[in-house]
Amino acid sequence: MRIISWNMRKNKKAWDYFFDSLNPDIALLQETSPLNDEHEFNILSKNVKKNLNNSILFKTDQPQELPIEDEQKMGLVSSRYKTESEDIFVLSIYGNLSFVGTLDFVLLETIEHFVKEMRKNFNAQDIVISGDFNMDRRMDDNPTKSKFSKKGETRHNNFFDGILDLGFHDCLRKYHSLPMQTYRHNRGIYPWELDHMFVTPELFERLRSINVFVDDNILQLSDHNPIVANFSDKN
Repeated sequence: MRIISWNMRKNKKAWDYFFDSLNPDIALLQETSPLNDEHEFNILSKNVKKNLNNSILFKTDQPQELPIEDEQKMGLVSSRYKTESEDIFVLSIYGNLSFVGTLDFVLLETIEHFVKEMRKNFNAQDIVISGDFNMDRRMDDNPTKSKFSKKGETRHNNFFDGILDLGFHDCLRKYHSLPMQTYRHNRGIYPWELDHMFVTPELFERLRSINVFVDDNILQLSDHNPIVANFSDKN
């Protein structure tokens, strides 16, 4: 089973690359453009703001939206991937920069509520939380001297620790001890890891590989690199 996460930066041409080269079973996609062409995937999209969608695609059944208490209107979208062997709850994250200064607090509060509700209402065991968080643990050190961070803060580390405290594992850290560059700023060279994938313990055990893809096509299509994770089949 292949799960990917990618911020497509509203580039319609990114869809061709997605279908031809990534070919996942589950996709959590941020900043997607409308998709009109015929394809084998079923899509669920939620508008974040004008001409900007947060989307989930399944290769099997049509994803049905699950309720999320999103009073802050961050535009998160969730669904349930259910087959004969799988029952996975997925949450596609877009860290809306309209919440600069409070994004960590608002987003963690929303994730906590989502996880609690999925476990309470559906007895959810397998959960995937992935997307463009627009946050990196290293932001607490403010390596680029940004006006949005202060050296010595702990709020970004507290945010990610909060997700781990909910019983999740950071997929990228299973095979990559150091941060992976998922974002390329057009005015800087710092290798930010703004995109992440977190899963519950059984899925983490089944994770067989995870990489951040980048090639000449991706460099032209988006300033984010897709995360591609492969999981073994459920016993």
